[in-house]
Order: sequence, then C-alpha cells, then structure tokens
Amino acid sequence: MIYTLYLTQEGRTGQIPITDEEGKPFGSIRGRLDNPNHTLYLLDTSGNEIGRLFSDGTGLIASYTLDVIHHSLVHVKKVNSPQINLFYITRLNYWVNGNIKQGSYSFRDVFKKVASVDTVVADKGVTLTCQISREEDTPFILLIAVLFTQWHVTPLKLPDLFPNLNRRQTSTASFFKLLLPYGRKHGRQ
Repeated sequence: MIYTLYLTQEGRTGQIPITDEEGKPFGSIRGRLDNPNHTLYLLDTSGNEIGRLFSDGTGLIASYTLDVIHHSLVHVKKVNSPQINLFYITRLNYWVNGNIKQGSYSFRDVFKKVASVDTVVADKGVTLTCQISREEDTPFILLIAVLFTQWHVTPLKLPDLFPNLNRRQTSTASFFKLLLPYGRKHGRQ
C-alpha cells in the first residue's frame, strides 16, 4: 500500500491529512506538530484513535514509544554511532537506514525491505510518500515517518504574538500616555 501525508497545511493547523494509493482519505495525524516532545495521534476518518507516539523521556538520547491499538508497545531507539544515522524499532525488529535528513529512508527486517519513505515536493507542497508492504505495519510506519520529519524539517510557522510596531510611535512618552489616560495634569489634584 502507498500512503501520502500532506505536510503543507492549507488552513488545517495541528493535523496532517493522509490518503491511500487511490487518493481516498485514510485518516490524519494530530498533535503538536511543531514540537517532537509532544504526543502525536493517528486517527482514522471517523476520528477514532489508531495509535499514538510519545517521548518516553528515558536516558540521555531521545527515545520514543508507539502505542498502537491491539499491539504491544514499540520503541524507537537511535543507535549511538557518529558514522551512521541508524535507528532500531523494537518488537518489530526493524532497522531504519537511509538519509533521514533528506527524507529518503527504508525500514528493513534484516535484509528485506518492508517499507520506504520518500519526501516529495509536489503541487500541494511537501508530501511524504510511504510505501508499506505489510498492512499491520501501517500505523507504526506513518507515525515514525512524521517523527523523523519533525527532527529534520523547519518547524511550522506560528503567528507573531506582537504586530510590528513603529519605533517612533512607541517612544517612552507615548507608552506613558497609554498608562495614564488623563495625562499628567488631570491625574494630579
């Protein structure tokens, strides 16, 4: 099966829509997408939770746990090596190798490729294309693909809290005028 995750959000904050190979909606991934330390939820089209990915906060190296319905917990562990960027998925016994920074990597069961992920810049923006050979691995691969994307893609643009203010209008005198609505003369008696 081939799944497409649309990372460019068109008015949909906090979620990534997912379609299958026929272009039909499969579900979405929701959560704080701009911060890898928050929980991500994989939901079907009805809004029912299929699985979640969260930081377990153990050890010095970031470790993540996947909790998928009707499966035991699965952990994503980084192999501590300066030469290669290699990850191990427990319980599934998958190794993840490839160029994660460029968005092209594969999931392998020893020598057999069970899934691949490619980042593509298309008309609708940046998309992740996940080709998954075993249907039962779908929730795991989709959530891990979003996790790896969070690590190596510029965070989502959040709105500015304060509008750009002209320095001439925000002098000290005008600042005090905001605090003292009656001015100096009217405030004293």
